[in-house]
Amino acid sequence: MRKVCNFILAVGIMAGLIISPLFVLNANALGLEVDPTQINLKNVPLGKTVAISVLSQEKMKLRIRNKGAVAYSYIINILSPSKITGAVKNGYADIPDTSWIWPQQREVLIAGNRVKEVELFLKVPDEKQYQSKSFQAVIEVKSEKNSSKQIFVVAVQLPIFFSTQGKIIEAEPQ
Repeated sequence: MRKVCNFILAVGIMAGLIISPLFVLNANALGLEVDPTQINLKNVPLGKTVAISVLSQEKMKLRIRNKGAVAYSYIINILSPSKITGAVKNGYADIPDTSWIWPQQREVLIAGNRVKEVELFLKVPDEKQYQSKSFQAVIEVKSEKNSSKQIFVVAVQLPIFFSTQGKIIEAEPQ
């Protein structure tokens, strides 16, 4: 009888371990949406801090939507494509320094079924080596665990492509 009880207990625990992660994964995976899905910038000036929403073709801030019913904290990271996927789009170089791009807030708390907009900023150093160049980076929005019982987090990664201005030739004084 004791072996039967132990067997039933073991099966119950195993079922709980199998179902619990699936529930957490499903709740998180369906709960995060980020817009836009890609950012494109042209003629980024060197040495000046610019708001990405002003320069982008999309003319919008990073929109993070918590589609779940529970509030979640999300972390915004800027990553180098070569360090996460190795894939850099043809004609673009890996961003030399991810600190060139930063969010208005690195961590945002979003209530259930709500959206938060976060401005992103970009500053490319005013150095000749960065003139007339095209770079790629990755913006990652990742959920934090709300409790130690959660096994999974969910992340959305979107590429940002940007090209810098060439040397500005000033008119000679007359």
